[in-house]
Amino acid sequence: MLRVSLARTQIFAVAGALVLGACASSGGSGDATGTGGGNSAGTSGSAGTSGSAGTSGSAGTSGSAGTSGSAGTSGSAGTAGSSAAGTGGSSSAGRGGTGGGNVAGTGGSSTAGTGGSSAAGRGGTSAAGTGGSAAGTGGSSAAGRGGSNAAGTGGSSAAGTGGSSAAGTGGGSTAACAVGPVTGAPGFGTPTQMGAGTSTVKYGSANVTRDGVGYRFITNWWGQGWTAANVSYSGTGFSVASAAGTSMPDGTPIGYPTTYCGRYSETMAGGNCGLPAAFSTIDKLWTGWKWSSADTGQYNAAWDIWLGTSAAFQSYLMVWLRDPPGRQPAGNTVINNVTVAGVPGTWIIRYGTVNSRPIVNYVRAEGQDACAFEFNVMDFVNDAQARAATTSGLTLPGDTVRAIAVGFEFWTGPFTNVTSEDFYVKLTTK
Repeated sequence: MLRVSLARTQIFAVAGALVLGACASSGGSGDATGTGGGNSAGTSGSAGTSGSAGTSGSAGTSGSAGTSGSAGTSGSAGTAGSSAAGTGGSSSAGRGGTGGGNVAGTGGSSTAGTGGSSAAGRGGTSAAGTGGSAAGTGGSSAAGRGGSNAAGTGGSSAAGTGGSSAAGTGGGSTAACAVGPVTGAPGFGTPTQMGAGTSTVKYGSANVTRDGVGYRFITNWWGQGWTAANVSYSGTGFSVASAAGTSMPDGTPIGYPTTYCGRYSETMAGGNCGLPAAFSTIDKLWTGWKWSSADTGQYNAAWDIWLGTSAAFQSYLMVWLRDPPGRQPAGNTVINNVTVAGVPGTWIIRYGTVNSRPIVNYVRAEGQDACAFEFNVMDFVNDAQARAATTSGLTLPGDTVRAIAVGFEFWTGPFTNVTSEDFYVKLTTK
């Protein structure tokens, strides 16, 4: 098995300059599954980018499922849809379905615009914008980017970018590619996002808000191998339109663009979500994140939660929704098939040290990417600290949650259109 390594960093402002510290850790290769998983836990659902209707048709951009499907980045429809109308066929290959179930335009069941079964712009079974059976971008079943229920870039009713109820990256109830549902979680809703811009610089930053709560966005291209990037942000969401660079021989990423709240890598605290907060004062500390991308490259999608005391940072807790091919979290020791009280899903724990500080990672299995998740941070904290009592080498010191961040660690590119759609932190105290 090919052995590689990755590193995590801290960024500190010293005399007006940003000083970087990194510590490598070993990793390894996995299977070659991309953004989509080997089951319905990828970035999307069960039928490729198009599915039974291609770019448009009766299921919009997504079709009867999502960005990808039950087989890696793509689904059961290859580059084309459910008949021989695209580049691919009906087997599990290609990136998804550009073509549809017929030979109408880019896809769709008749010659309506770019596709669609009626005269409907880019597609859709009624006069309805880019796709969907009424007005969404996506399609008619629970999955991936589209879906007829709560979620997705599209849906089966007149819902613009979202579905027929409150949204996600995919379909179903929250999304076929989500971890959940989670009892008691606040839900994403339809937040008011404020603060927008674009940055191409290494250390761009901005204060942003979500429903009036302050957060901080940083481009954070700290790796020596970074060469260029174009990132736009809007509230707690951001999109990496492009990024280029090469991981260092020790596995150092080219960066970790992120939105955060609390006392994180900058010298001053960012946002006003209530962090840092001592464990003893926390009733619930909810956090939720949705992201999407068709890029199958070497990047993760992960929370980076900093723990310690009110005065000092002591340890890292990470939750990975995507473990990319050929890269692994820091730490050489692994515990498989982990369940956590109060948290849905099955996880892999990797633990060790970074920058001489303990780290505990809870990771989705490679090829089982999750596009949306809400959880109570204290459920993972309590699980890790309970395991520390009986597991040699596993430790997670601290009595305070200092910061919560989400973003993508990028290794060797180029990368395109990797998007953080929405992120929140909601603290309730005792």
